[in-house]
Amino acid sequence: MRNHSDSTTTTTLNDRSDSCPVFFILSGEHESLPSAEVKAILGSRNTFDFVDYEEHYRLLTARGPSIALRDVAERSLMYDQCGFELGRCNAVDDEIFRLIRGLPLDRFVSDAKSFAVRSVRLGGVCKFIGRATLEREVGSLIKDRLPHLEVRLADPDLVFVCVIFEDSFLFGISAYTKPSGIIAARRPRKRPVFHPATMPPKIARCMVNLARARPNRTFADPFSGVGGIIIEASVIGCDVVAIDASLRMVRGSRRNAKHFALNALGFILGDARSMPLRGLDAIATDPPYGRDSSTRGVKVEKLYSAFLAGAHGSLTKGAHVCISAPSEVDVRSFADDAGLRVREKYLARIHRSLTRQFVVIQNQ
Repeated sequence: MRNHSDSTTTTTLNDRSDSCPVFFILSGEHESLPSAEVKAILGSRNTFDFVDYEEHYRLLTARGPSIALRDVAERSLMYDQCGFELGRCNAVDDEIFRLIRGLPLDRFVSDAKSFAVRSVRLGGVCKFIGRATLEREVGSLIKDRLPHLEVRLADPDLVFVCVIFEDSFLFGISAYTKPSGIIAARRPRKRPVFHPATMPPKIARCMVNLARARPNRTFADPFSGVGGIIIEASVIGCDVVAIDASLRMVRGSRRNAKHFALNALGFILGDARSMPLRGLDAIATDPPYGRDSSTRGVKVEKLYSAFLAGAHGSLTKGAHVCISAPSEVDVRSFADDAGLRVREKYLARIHRSLTRQFVVIQNQ
């Protein structure tokens, strides 16, 4: 049975392969991980060339083929919606209305028969602009320009989006919106086998995407525990392998995957320091570091160092590994010693005594 990614809602707009301005409204759990995840997804296919990235609070814009928006919609859990940018201006009523009057809206309508206008304010800015008033007035302008379209607030064919950010206004058309509650059933405590060190689904999925994992490609988690990361990789269609040194954990990850009717290439009892695998396309993993999980008597530094040395031979050339570690672990030095190249690093405070780093490393 082929695994299926989380469902998304979409407009009737057709995907375009030519370069155009696109936008992503991010979920905002972390200041840098959501945008890093989206950029990793867009960059994971060599056929997609995106340029002119701009990052704002919870907003990422770029120029590239809109057909790639589907990849983000199917694989990211840290975006709220994405679509086509039609134009932007200062967040002032006169300029907003002038912008919309000057746009060739009929070019973007396709075969839509109904529309709605939604607005979002990012960061509590421009409080003098009322969102309800803005939606109503923009809707009236669109109706005047496109009288054949019916206003339909529930399930419209086309959703125009007004984004207020900093002191600016972005006008666009939504292509995909993340449905609410799509990961509720996969939360760690909802699974048959629970472990307190298990990554929450959003972070696990982010790590999978930062590793540039792709559907129908091989993916492994060498410290799989009860399977939090491999579950997310399997949901987006990767061919997954779970490896752990504990038979109890291997059985737990297999039971959890079976609960969600997810496929796997294998569940292996093995040592991540000498993985019995070659030709992997991506690795994402959260090695133990002696708090809620056991290092089986191995010092944390030696565990990370030996794992990365082995990863060099297990990954295909150019493939990536995303590894989580306490901030004090010198992952960069271990990667350098293994002949790997650190591409990205992100810090996230988990609680008062723990700051975790997420490091993206490429095999050379």
